[in-house]
Amino acid sequence: MSFFEQYRSGNLVLPNALFFHFKDIFPSADDFLVWQFLYLQTTTQIGEVASSQIAQATGKTPTEVNKSITTLTEAGLLDFTTIKVNNEIEMVVDASPALAVLDKLVSNEKITSGPVVGQPTNTQLIKQLTDELEQALGILNPMVIEDLNKEIQEEHTDPELIREALKEAVFNRKTNWNYIKGVLRNWKLSGITTKIQVEERRLKHQGKKQHHQVSDDFKTGMDAARQLWGGQ
Repeated sequence: MSFFEQYRSGNLVLPNALFFHFKDIFPSADDFLVWQFLYLQTTTQIGEVASSQIAQATGKTPTEVNKSITTLTEAGLLDFTTIKVNNEIEMVVDASPALAVLDKLVSNEKITSGPVVGQPTNTQLIKQLTDELEQALGILNPMVIEDLNKEIQEEHTDPELIREALKEAVFNRKTNWNYIKGVLRNWKLSGITTKIQVEERRLKHQGKKQHHQVSDDFKTGMDAARQLWGGQ
């Protein structure tokens, strides 16, 4: 059953694939955020959500919200229809077209590429990475998700390298996305682009530490890392 069919059958939970294909579907993070409000209006009994309400909740202006709605409609991610109720014309919004677009993307992926047996796909690696990021940082906002996808899709950063940067952040008790990006940036400037290079760097660093007393902060960082990755 496709995502669109699941929606029509009453499953209103947003699929994980929608977030992992965020940049391929939505023009911007702001547009995605506005779309979620309209999806909420479509799938709940909250009633009509005015542009002014969305603007107040997101820190945007009503003009910016209306611009996003126009962009989403032109992109085929929203559909508006008019109905007559008690001799009054009402506008009804439908946010489900975005799910139909998602179905096409997922279907094309299955046709054009098949995973190597026993080897995780890139989507699976990103899913695992996102789960670990949320475990360490909390629920990821759309901006971080957009940044993460850009890092992988446009900067061609290995998901395993981002995972290692997350370990560094947990170890140093700096669990925020900006710190992780800073670690990645420093590694790239040093020519480090793979997990193996990170591990070699750590071994050299640990060798230098052997002649010094281990601090309480070091022990605390190690405990936090072990707890998150189960001793990896």
